[in-house]
Amino acid sequence: MTTKHATRAVKLFSAVLLFAGAGAAHAASDNLGAVSDGSYGFGRAVAFGETFTDYVNFNLNTSSEVSSFIKSFDMSVFNFDLLGIDNFTTNLQHLSSSGYSTVSSLTSNVASFDDLLSPGSYRFSIAGTGSGFFGGLYRGTLHVAAVPEADTWVMLLMAFGIVVYQLRRKQRSLEQPPAAALMA
Repeated sequence: MTTKHATRAVKLFSAVLLFAGAGAAHAASDNLGAVSDGSYGFGRAVAFGETFTDYVNFNLNTSSEVSSFIKSFDMSVFNFDLLGIDNFTTNLQHLSSSGYSTVSSLTSNVASFDDLLSPGSYRFSIAGTGSGFFGGLYRGTLHVAAVPEADTWVMLLMAFGIVVYQLRRKQRSLEQPPAAALMA
């Protein structure tokens, strides 16, 4: 068998697998629950030809600085895709009284979000089609850092003021001669 025939056979086999799985659409849901300070991971492997829309749900009880990094892994050898996801899209959505509304949307292989979010229910919508011979793989992390409330800032400023007052008082006492030297 020549190289030309082997290449055609691989392409034909790939096309048969693509059409066999083309009608399959799957959705997975991952519920992280109420998140607070910390990091949370999620991800999934998808089959070749599988079209998917996955949801990663999370709730915030307080205003928080939220950052996330979601990546689709691609691997190919000699222009032959072993792992990959085509049409990879990621949306950050907020639940309101009328349903989910999109806060931010990215259509690249690497999605990165960094937002200050108010309390409420949120989700990532992750979609694409497994295009590699072994399907595809994506992985994501969610980092949450609580934002201090106003009364916390007031207490921090008061503590800073007390420290400055004590330092100035100490400096003034070092500038004055000792009381014994004044009596002599």
